[in-house]
Amino acid sequence: MGSNPLCPPVGYPASMLLLLVACTHAPPADPTSWSGEGVTLDWDDATVTLDGDTLTGETDGSDVTVTMRWSAEGAEEARLWRQGWQSWSWSGVTELGSGDVGGLAPGGDGDTYSVLAETDGTSWEAALIGRPGGASVHVGALSAEHGKVWIGATETELSITWSHPAPGALDPVRLSAGADPNALWETFADAVPGRELRDPQSGWSDWYTYYGHATEDDIVRNLQAAQGMGLQLLQVDDGWERAWGDWQANDAFPSGTAGLAQQIAAAGLTPGIWMAPLLVDRSTATYAAHPDWWVMDADGAELTDGACDCATLDVTQPDAAAWMQDQVRARVDEGWTYLKLDFLYAGAREGVRAEDVTGAEAYALAAELLRDAAGEETWILACGAPMLPSVGFADSWRSGADIAFITLPDPDRAFLRWQARSTAARAWANGRWWWNDADNLMLAADPTAALAAQVASGGPWLYGEELSTVDAPDLSSLRGVRYRPSHPLSFVSGIDGSPVLERAEPDDTVPTTWVGEDGTTVLLNVGDDSVTVQGPGGTERVSGEQAEAGARVLNPGTGEVWQ
Repeated sequence: MGSNPLCPPVGYPASMLLLLVACTHAPPADPTSWSGEGVTLDWDDATVTLDGDTLTGETDGSDVTVTMRWSAEGAEEARLWRQGWQSWSWSGVTELGSGDVGGLAPGGDGDTYSVLAETDGTSWEAALIGRPGGASVHVGALSAEHGKVWIGATETELSITWSHPAPGALDPVRLSAGADPNALWETFADAVPGRELRDPQSGWSDWYTYYGHATEDDIVRNLQAAQGMGLQLLQVDDGWERAWGDWQANDAFPSGTAGLAQQIAAAGLTPGIWMAPLLVDRSTATYAAHPDWWVMDADGAELTDGACDCATLDVTQPDAAAWMQDQVRARVDEGWTYLKLDFLYAGAREGVRAEDVTGAEAYALAAELLRDAAGEETWILACGAPMLPSVGFADSWRSGADIAFITLPDPDRAFLRWQARSTAARAWANGRWWWNDADNLMLAADPTAALAAQVASGGPWLYGEELSTVDAPDLSSLRGVRYRPSHPLSFVSGIDGSPVLERAEPDDTVPTTWVGEDGTTVLLNVGDDSVTVQGPGGTERVSGEQAEAGARVLNPGTGEVWQ
C-alpha cells in the first residue's frame, strides 16, 4: 500500500503518536496499552477495543469493567477531578481512592438519596487523574445513549465500568493526556457537541424569597422592580401549581398561568416557569386515574422519590408520555418561553418500564419528548439533571446544589463555598455544552464574594432576593464568558452530600483566581482565613479601585472582579 499523503513522514516526533495511528506506516496499536503526554495505561482484558484514543466494545447487556494500571509523570501526589452523576452531586478535586479499585463503586444511580453516598475515588461519565504541575490523564464517555459509565481510581489503578448497558454497542470512552487539566476537560467537551448557544439572560426568581409561598401580587411587585433594573427574565419557581403533576395555577394566582405570562411579557421580560415533569404527586387525580403509568422497582413497587410523595412517570408508556408533553406544551402555548425543568434525574433511574429500556435510554426518550413539546426556541434549564445525558437537550444546566434551604433560608458562606467548588469543577462545560447555572445570586451575606462567584460561573444571572432589597453594582453584563480556575488540582476538598454538611464540617477549598477568555480576572476567597493572591491590575468592578498588578490580600468572604 502507498503512504497516506495526510500523514507526516516517518520519524515525526513521538509526541505526535496519536496522530499517526490511522497512517499506513504507523505500527498497529496494542489493544491493551495506551500512552499520552507523560501518561501510560496498561490492562490485560481485551473485552473492549482500543481505536486510536477511544475504547469501544459490545455487550450482551451485562456490566463491563476494564481495570488499568496507570502512571503519570510528576512529583506531587495524584488527585482525582471527579464529576457527580447529576446537578446536585458533589463534583471537584479530591483524593484518590484507597485499596482495590474493584471495590470502588458510585452511590446508586443518582437519586436524591444515593447522591449522599457517592464513594471516594469514583466519578460518573468522566474523570481526570493527575499530579499538580505534572501530567494528567482524562477519561470521558463520548455519549450516554445506552447505559451509565463510571470511573474508579487509586494511586496505581483506574477502572472504567459500563453499568446497566443496553445489549449492543458500548458508549465509546475517550482517553487523553497532557499537562493542562483545564485544557483536557475543554477538549473533551468539544468532542461531545451540544446545542447552539444563545446569550444567557439576567433576571429574578422567587424561590429564595418565598420558598414556594409566593403570590401573584409578590410576582408582580418584583416584576415592576425588574423593569427598573433592566432585567430580562422573570422566572416563577415551585409553588404556583396545585401539586406536582397537577399543573394548574393554585388560588394564589388568580390570573392563572396564562394571565401571569401575559403580564410578564407585557413588561418586556421573558416569562419563565418551573416544572418537575417526571414526578407526579400521589394525591393528584392524574395518579389515581392511571395505575399503569409509573416506573416500578425490581420488587414490583412504585419507584418513589424522597423529594415528595411522588411516583415516577414512565415515558415509554405512550399515554403517559403524551400527557407529559401536553403539560409542557400548554405552558409554552400560554407564553412561557423559559422552562426550569427540575428533578430530571428521576427519568434516568433504573427500573421496570412498559418497554425494556435502560435508565439511560429512558432519559434520552424523556429529553427528546420534552424538547419536542417545548420547541427549539424555548429555553430549557435542566436542574437536578444527569450531566452527559443532558448534552444537546439543555440550554442551561444547573451545575451545583441549592444556595440556601427552607430550613436554613439565609445565605451562608459554606453554601457559597459549596457552590463555587462546583462551579470550578464544571467550568469546562460552560459555554460549550450549555451555560452553567450556578443557582441564584444571594447578596445578604458576603456580597462581594457572591458577586465574584457569580461572575466566575459565566452563565445566567438570576437574583434570588426581593428586588427592592438588592443594592449592588450590576455586573450582569459580564455573563456569558468562559472562565478557567487557576491551578485547579491544588485545591483539594472532602466529599460530602450537600452544602448543609459542608456547613457542619467545612473541608472544601476553592480556587482563588479565575481567568476569563475576555481578559477579566476574578479573585475569590470563600474560606475562613485571609489569603494572598496575585492581582492582575486594572479596574476593580465592584469598588471602582484602580491598581497596578501585584500581591493582594483577600479577607474571608470577599471577592474582586478585575478588568
